[in-house]
Amino acid sequence: MEAAAKKYRISVLLDMSKSSAFVLTSALELAKQIDGALEVFHVNPYNTRNGKRSSMTKDYDSSQAQIKELIINMGKQEHLPVTYKMEHGRVKHRIRDYLALHRPDILVLGKRRPRFGIFSESITDFVINQTSHTNVLILGEDDKFHTFKDINLGFFGNELKASNLEVIKDLTRNSEKPVRHFDISQDQPQKTEFPWHKTVSYKFSKGVNALDGLVNYVSHTNTQLLCVPKKAGKRIMLKNNPIKAIIRKTKVPLLILPK
Repeated sequence: MEAAAKKYRISVLLDMSKSSAFVLTSALELAKQIDGALEVFHVNPYNTRNGKRSSMTKDYDSSQAQIKELIINMGKQEHLPVTYKMEHGRVKHRIRDYLALHRPDILVLGKRRPRFGIFSESITDFVINQTSHTNVLILGEDDKFHTFKDINLGFFGNELKASNLEVIKDLTRNSEKPVRHFDISQDQPQKTEFPWHKTVSYKFSKGVNALDGLVNYVSHTNTQLLCVPKKAGKRIMLKNNPIKAIIRKTKVPLLILPK
């Protein structure tokens, strides 16, 4: 008898850094909360010496052994099977092809400081630019976030599509806590009805320090996960890319909702 199909397809980009175990643990918790099937994807990058590609057999075998050990141990602990795919080549090219072919519902990756690891901030930006139908969960290397049960969830902006609402409802279905709504606008507050039991709203006026104020409130209210639609960031008057600024400044995990 075949297992019932899961509601969400969740892919995890692992770079096999010291934060990989944390990223995978969080992805497993997410899968349990929202009924997801989990797959790990890793790219073994080309190494070059004197302008020529070096043999990667050893590196590939070593990475494969580490990934297998990690997902087998964690899958057993969480009683949830995890599949994996490995490729070697140019990291961005392989990620781009993987996303185009598999189109996961949710993509999970770690946010790293720029000088460390394969999945640096530039890879984070690249992934967000490549996805138009995939939710991207970004976990900071300093986040202490291991469960989605009874979550303190927040979202930014008012531009939520039906698909965005669905994932938020699934994330909060076992939580009695209010959903926190953060927005930056010069408009008068409007009464908005949301499809969950309670919402607490925080409105910030547009200005050069608006995003800093919002980020501070996100931390002050103990929000554990902030959902950010791609479109919402376009309403902030910032010189830099709004989504990049939110990723850089926010100290909690982010779920970037697709267009």
